[in-house]
Amino acid sequence: MNSDPSGHDTAYYAGRLVGHVPSLLAYWSRDLRCRFANAAYGRWAKKAPEQLIGMPMPEVLGHRWEQVEPHVRAVLRGEVQVFERRTTGADGVTRYALAHYVPDVVDGAVVGFTVQVTDVTEIKQTEAALREAQRLGQIGGWVWDLPSDTTVWSEELYAILGCDPSQPAPVGKEHQRLYAPHSWAALKAAAVNAIRTGEPYAVEVEYRRPDGAGGWLECRGEAVRNSAGRIVKLRGVVIEITARRQGEEARMQRDLAEAASRNKTQFLSRVSHELRTPLNAVLGFAQLSEMDPTLSAKHRQWAAVIMSSGQHMLDLIEDILDLSGAELGHLKVTSVEMDLAALVLGSVAELTALADQSQVSFVSQLAPGVPLHVVGDPRRVRQIVNNLLSNAIKYNRPGGRVTLLAAERGPVVELRVEDTGVGMSAAQLERMFTPFERLGAEATAIKGSGIGLALAKKLVEMMGGTIQVQSQPGAGSAFVVTLPAAQSPA
Repeated sequence: MNSDPSGHDTAYYAGRLVGHVPSLLAYWSRDLRCRFANAAYGRWAKKAPEQLIGMPMPEVLGHRWEQVEPHVRAVLRGEVQVFERRTTGADGVTRYALAHYVPDVVDGAVVGFTVQVTDVTEIKQTEAALREAQRLGQIGGWVWDLPSDTTVWSEELYAILGCDPSQPAPVGKEHQRLYAPHSWAALKAAAVNAIRTGEPYAVEVEYRRPDGAGGWLECRGEAVRNSAGRIVKLRGVVIEITARRQGEEARMQRDLAEAASRNKTQFLSRVSHELRTPLNAVLGFAQLSEMDPTLSAKHRQWAAVIMSSGQHMLDLIEDILDLSGAELGHLKVTSVEMDLAALVLGSVAELTALADQSQVSFVSQLAPGVPLHVVGDPRRVRQIVNNLLSNAIKYNRPGGRVTLLAAERGPVVELRVEDTGVGMSAAQLERMFTPFERLGAEATAIKGSGIGLALAKKLVEMMGGTIQVQSQPGAGSAFVVTLPAAQSPA
């Protein structure tokens, strides 16, 4: 018997080693009597290891015997058994154990078998957490064994591609049908290159599920070499990226649309600047013609028409320049304190003639003599108010009303302009602030360019405010503008 200088023999160390192994170890004879059990097995059976010696296996296992009996019969036939056992304790906690039954063969006959049982609960919990993470992230895994030409898929990969997990992973034509032709060619080329060179790959491919649904995958793969350095496997992951691709596509389309809008805005700005110079000359000569006493009344009337039309065109050009300046960030606004109520009443006075001509009345619910102090650019605020009031008149009905309300709402002052016109549908409201969009009014005799509200929205937002619209077909419309309230003096 071997021994070391300390005086202990090999059996001593073997006993110490077996006694400290956390796995359950035991030896059972062919007649199913226990011949050895380590300390861990004893703790599990709630007996001292020496008490287990000679006990029958069915008695030791109790109700668990039915679960393991088929494996016992198999190991006594000389077949190694590896299987999992699942148990639920009195505390309701489910635990998992991995059992190895190995036959002890002497002269060709099975004389007994060894048992090793290892608690794998933490491993199973980790696997479950990993599967859940893969499900949430829509990440599947796969391994392709090259010598046997067999492929193994993870559960999530089956789920992503809509295949039956009870069946082997698709191969050949069946696998090819899961991808668009160009994507299959790209994926095949990447795999072939990985096998040839050992280089990893990452490709994005379009897939098609058997149920007709589809999307995009990011496929990553790498080569696996054996001890001799030969590539024997490919393995990798597949990530469902359809939502990401759609987001990238949407961002690209948005960027293209914004670029096109900037180009359009810059073009309009340049053209408007070029038009303004000759138009000023036209207006100047029209004004001189109106004042020339040597011209006949008819010719002076023609000059007045030129003057009116030219002024309308100039106003349109100024609006385009303001809108393009706001969109390009060239337009500046000031921030001073002003009385919004006085400004609104001033605009009402200016537009009374237009309201009378359209048979529309103003109803002001602003408290007389009570100022509403806001912070903004007076010129731009008047421009906004005039636009809202003139629209409320133009798109009203004969005998209709335009009602004005204003009040402080905490840090802002709210101005509300209501009309009794035809109202707007939900689809029209979505396009309300789109430049040059007149919502069908271009087919009527009502004059307009579709710039005013788009410009008003830009100006309000530049001054730190908001503009909203509420409307229903046949029930009129209400435009609500908020501007920062001036701080009260301390």
